[in-house]
Amino acid sequence: MHPRPGNFRLLCVIDNLSTGGAQRQMVNLAAGLRHRGHLVDVFCYTAGDLLAQPLHEAGVTLHRHLKRSRYSVGVLLALSKLIEMTRCDVVLSFLSTPNFYAIVAGRLLARHRVPVVVSERFCDLHGTANLQERLVRVLYRLAAHIVVNSHHHRINLVNKYPALRDRISTIYNGYDLQVFHPPTSEPFSKTLRILTIASVSPYKNGLCLVEALNILKQRNSLPFSATWIGQRVMAGARLRYLREMEDRIHAYDLEQHWRWLDQRVDIVEQLHQHHVLVHPSYGEGLPNVVCEALACARPVIVSNTLDHDRLVQHNKSGYLFNWQDPMDLADKIEMFARLSSEERRRMGHFGRRFAEENLSLDRFLDDYEQLLSNVLGR
Repeated sequence: MHPRPGNFRLLCVIDNLSTGGAQRQMVNLAAGLRHRGHLVDVFCYTAGDLLAQPLHEAGVTLHRHLKRSRYSVGVLLALSKLIEMTRCDVVLSFLSTPNFYAIVAGRLLARHRVPVVVSERFCDLHGTANLQERLVRVLYRLAAHIVVNSHHHRINLVNKYPALRDRISTIYNGYDLQVFHPPTSEPFSKTLRILTIASVSPYKNGLCLVEALNILKQRNSLPFSATWIGQRVMAGARLRYLREMEDRIHAYDLEQHWRWLDQRVDIVEQLHQHHVLVHPSYGEGLPNVVCEALACARPVIVSNTLDHDRLVQHNKSGYLFNWQDPMDLADKIEMFARLSSEERRRMGHFGRRFAEENLSLDRFLDDYEQLLSNVLGR
């Protein structure tokens, strides 16, 4: 595979190739642009290569320099050397710390100065960025463009940094809609099978789900089971939140209704095996799992915040609920449970159509290809 005339050489910077949403989107982008004829390199600085195989298959060159401290001068030097060695046309980074490395290396250290495009994949929790994020954003004045993956966060950044208004844009995530596809049949179970896919942390709001399930149990109005898939960090605030969730599950005698699963790669199969995705999170960018559920024609019950009301049309592809109100979540789960099989199928079909129109991999690649070409003046 050789680059066509007019194509560019891109260097992507990400922390690792593990299982996170930003990492999966970086892999989609790098492999997709390589398939379109662009030369693409990927640079990582922490361990993790679960997502590396698609890059190898696409012919993307991987470079690793494992850092030894939180902010490593060695990473900056290795990245600036790589920029000079590859003579890349543009650098693209995802996430706050990679954005820091990309700007400092690409705009301040490397003799071969290149335009740098940075991307934030989250939101400011409670409207306020932490100190690290604020310091990195000071460097954004040196970036050629800033991409976010939600309109909510774009509006937030424009309000906080009006001088950057013309260099901030939203590009929604992209998904292979042949991989994320509707099921051939619906789950055969009289028990409502609820799925949540998220790491355990306060802003993922798992306690709201636990409280809602306890309300449903007290009402005794429907049989249900809940599966939580995701990373459980055994340290700090996340561990304390996990322990509180476990304590309440035990106190409410919900163990027989609840199943913990760790990180999984069979997300499509898990979505197909459950009736509905419940996503109670109140803090993130664009939630991959909601987009993937829509692509798989799974109805979604999601918190009414961030860009969620743009993704899920209330009463059409799922339901929106007040993330601070477990009673509201319980009501929405009960409403879904009352739907007929045909009404659930219609919900799934509506979500799939939204994904085809707004969340395809081709649309994602087109948007980034156009942006990078504009940055390069082509």
